[in-house]
Amino acid sequence: MKIKKAHLGFLLMIIILFITKGSKAQTETCRVLLDKISNEYKGSCLNGLADGSGKAIGTEDVYVGEFKDGWPDGVGTYTFKNGNVYEGFWKRGKKEGKGKFSYKINGKKQVMTGYWKNDEYVGPVKPETSGDSYRVSSSTGIFNYSIDENLKAEDNECDILFSIKSAFTDYLPSDLKIENTSGQVFQNGKKFGVRNHFYPLHCEISYTIQLGDARKQCRFIIEILKKGKYNVKINND
Repeated sequence: MKIKKAHLGFLLMIIILFITKGSKAQTETCRVLLDKISNEYKGSCLNGLADGSGKAIGTEDVYVGEFKDGWPDGVGTYTFKNGNVYEGFWKRGKKEGKGKFSYKINGKKQVMTGYWKNDEYVGPVKPETSGDSYRVSSSTGIFNYSIDENLKAEDNECDILFSIKSAFTDYLPSDLKIENTSGQVFQNGKKFGVRNHFYPLHCEISYTIQLGDARKQCRFIIEILKKGKYNVKINND
């Protein structure tokens, strides 16, 4: 009986050692497909790819959260090399859905909450609920925006009127660039609009604003899908 027990103990040691080695080998070969965080990974793995909960570390960036097929996918926290942090939803390595972005400007902490699509901030309102008459696909570098589908009587010379706000007043950037698929762009004081256009209308607005000693790039993209009167306010405060 003593010999049988000794053999049994030896076999158990061999099995445990084999399982441990197998687990280590799986961790070593478990890949993260996002290059910036692909140096080291600890967590769940499936078919040689990060899948499930885990932590991925790069030379400078770190991600902790859910993975799928090697990509950050689900809920997770991404810390960038400059200390900025994004907490929220991901899809195949890109920010997608509701989230919170914490960053600093001139040493002061700023927090931007809302929704991301294809790795870009699209505003505080979920894109799918913004209405069937228009769709905002990007609002990079912009604090928030509002869209009123009822222009005042004095603005009826155009269908779409834009205004950019800085320090809570109308502001017309010197490097303002407007790209639209149809119609003519015109200026009315510190506001601008589009008239004589066709639907659907795609408008892309880009400019920079001064923040302390640096300038911030701003980009706003909207598609007007149905005929109407739209008042679009872009806020930088």
